[in-house]
Amino acid sequence: MKIITCAGYYRTGSSAITDYLSEFQSCSCVGSTEFRFIYDTDGIRDLEYNIVENNDRLNTSIAIKRFIRYTKILNGGLIRRGYKKYMGDSFMHHTQEFVERITELKSEAWSHIDRYERGSLFNFIDVALWLTAVKLSAGARCFSLLNIWHEKSYYSAIDEKTFCQYAIEYIEKVIGSITKEDAEYTVVDQLLPPSNLEAYLKYFRDIKVIVVERDPRDLFILENEIHRWGNIPYRNVVEFCKWFEITRRHRKREKCDQEHVLQLNFEDLVYKYDEVTQRLMQFIGLKAEDHVLPRSHFDPERSIKNTNMKEKYPQYSKEISYIEENLAEYLYSF
Repeated sequence: MKIITCAGYYRTGSSAITDYLSEFQSCSCVGSTEFRFIYDTDGIRDLEYNIVENNDRLNTSIAIKRFIRYTKILNGGLIRRGYKKYMGDSFMHHTQEFVERITELKSEAWSHIDRYERGSLFNFIDVALWLTAVKLSAGARCFSLLNIWHEKSYYSAIDEKTFCQYAIEYIEKVIGSITKEDAEYTVVDQLLPPSNLEAYLKYFRDIKVIVVERDPRDLFILENEIHRWGNIPYRNVVEFCKWFEITRRHRKREKCDQEHVLQLNFEDLVYKYDEVTQRLMQFIGLKAEDHVLPRSHFDPERSIKNTNMKEKYPQYSKEISYIEENLAEYLYSF
């Protein structure tokens, strides 16, 4: 299975890659939904850490439970339409299968973390009942509602090679359930992060990752004027610059795997369309004759309107000057 994914740092324009690739008949594009179940907190990477590296009777069990809980959230429900929108019951079916493969023992047991994770009210009631039971029985026997509810714990100490093999097969089944049968490539948005990619590439047999960056001045203005989503600190330019630098600092110590990872600027995709798209096609292995809908989904003539925003919003001159002084190495030369 050949997988392509784009990665960004938030609003950096990585979706432009997905739009561009959707113009190829050899590509099966899932859409704008982000499939983050590998690297999000409580995702596959956290699961591996707590089974292989941080193995403990409590850590491993809690990590597996959190993984199950988080995948259910990602799958969606009555209010939030998640992965179920694209693959029906397949995601949770393959997830349960994966959990069973990585689990060596499941038994009735619980820990203090199980108690805490049910919230402060439950914790208060459960401890109060325990103390009452101790007084009534004149002993120190531990009591918990979790015993009555037959709480389960998971135990595993499989090695890294085994875990990764199971993860590879799990991911391929999940992605395979959303891939068109005649497609050579499957394009999935945000399947991997832009940082620490060496820790994630081992979960794939064949993957290409395109990391997209954007000029911080445009990002700052667009967030203030258009998006205002609140996912990043955009109201204060000092905080914005600090956030930007923190989230990119990894690039100063990490080496890019040029066989699997391509780093691009969103602006280059717009201003140097022919040159950069040719480079992108060569990196992936796409054929020019498969580009059957050129500029139908990604048109640089439209996207250029969202670049060099400082010219359109001169009222941010002070903030732009601060960004240019503190994030000079990340500026794009328009």
